Amino acid sequence: MNEIEIQNLRLRAVLGFSEHELDQPQDIVVGLRIGLDSRRAGETDDPADAFNYRTVTKAIIQFVEASRFSLVEKLAEEIARLAVIDFCAPKVEVAVHKPGALRRSDSVGIRIARRPEDYAQNIVFISIGSNIKPAENIVAALALLRRYTTVLDVSPIYQSAPQGYTDQEPFLNLAVMAHTLRSPAQFKTEVIDRIEADLKRVRDPENKNAPRTIDLDLSLWNDEALEYGAKRWTIPDADIARFAHVAIPLADLAPDYLHPVLNQPLHIIAASFDATELERVNLDSGILSF
Repeated sequence: MNEIEIQNLRLRAVLGFSEHELDQPQDIVVGLRIGLDSRRAGETDDPADAFNYRTVTKAIIQFVEASRFSLVEKLAEEIARLAVIDFCAPKVEVAVHKPGALRRSDSVGIRIARRPEDYAQNIVFISIGSNIKPAENIVAALALLRRYTTVLDVSPIYQSAPQGYTDQEPFLNLAVMAHTLRSPAQFKTEVIDRIEADLKRVRDPENKNAPRTIDLDLSLWNDEALEYGAKRWTIPDADIARFAHVAIPLADLAPDYLHPVLNQPLHIIAASFDATELERVNLDSGILSF
């Protein structure tokens, strides 16, 4: 296997967790080694047979400069994932350095190597809803999901009528697909509970359908049917078969996903609901796009 090497790609990004780093872009230096089979290009001398390093570099630049991270580890991981998953690299080495981060040192950084098998992780689908400052809280929840895990795709957003307790504002609902190394119980406590706490979710013991700043539920996990956690929550979420605002966003993400209990693809389950129950909503925020 040969390698394309890109040295000292200089970018500007928000990276760090110290107070002086939170809002100010700083210099980041990225190095890449992308494994490839270059024998055909070496034989034909045809640019069409060569790996287009400009395309992957442009994608990395756009991604990094539009994002913000606390740790170089997370930034390096996301760059590697982009190269392997989106550009089908059989191997990638990524180095990320922060110049001047340590006194008497030129820079501090990390170097990682990844292959496609490193991304054979759990695929999780999360259903999200909010009816207290919903646009603001959904954008915040997505930002936190990207911080705590690897988001792969985001569904359209829908407005729906409240269920159970109707004397409240309508909800905004969507679904997210993500990769994670965690177990379902770990994802619940380390990601979902953390985000709901960060966004000040309050539960009313007298009214489980009360308004909320944010609500995140594990709806699907790989292709498994399972129980998890102290309360023995179940996956798939039973609400997939009960509510349009759960089923339809999930079907937008993975229409052919076969529900492991109902044995039906999500697009069939979604089609069983009255689509007029939902109204599609556009939020003007780049964080919803990829």
